[in-house]
Amino acid sequence: MEELKGNKLIKQCMDLDRVAQKTLYDQYSPMAYGVCLRYLSNQFDAADCLQKSFLKIFSNLDQVKSEESLPGWIKTLTIRTCLDHIRSASKLKFDPIENQPDIEEAYVEDYELKDRHVGYADLLKLIDLLPEGYRTVFNLAIFDEMSHEEIAIECGISVGTSRSQLHKARRRMQSLITIHYGKLPI
Repeated sequence: MEELKGNKLIKQCMDLDRVAQKTLYDQYSPMAYGVCLRYLSNQFDAADCLQKSFLKIFSNLDQVKSEESLPGWIKTLTIRTCLDHIRSASKLKFDPIENQPDIEEAYVEDYELKDRHVGYADLLKLIDLLPEGYRTVFNLAIFDEMSHEEIAIECGISVGTSRSQLHKARRRMQSLITIHYGKLPI
């Protein structure tokens, strides 16, 4: 069968064409599953969120503005599904920021790996060791490039809490990298 693409694929999925739905799923599920794995601490929860995400995707394809916006739309919907899952499981906890000084992101040193190779899969394993609140804000800020204002809205927290969680997550990641890979050159 000729490969289905673009708006034709979206239209066929909206018409409940199973072949088109499988094509869309096969094309975008690896990316969506990767997003799920970054936010959730185990493969079972990630697979559950992947399924929930695709149910929402197939139900809301009429919201897609263009073929070019489809991958970003799927990623955003998947992130929101993961956040909903975390909230529903009452896992999303943030450290309080009362009585803490303002945190400048400049205090976090940028380390370079230079002669050491730490692959993406290795980093994901380390991110998985972060507490849920740290991991969520870290993913939203670093991988999904959201501003602290956007993170605050998505997570229902203050901008200060978002900044604090990101700062703590970066510090914890630096410690985890040092523990697992040794001191990194500055």
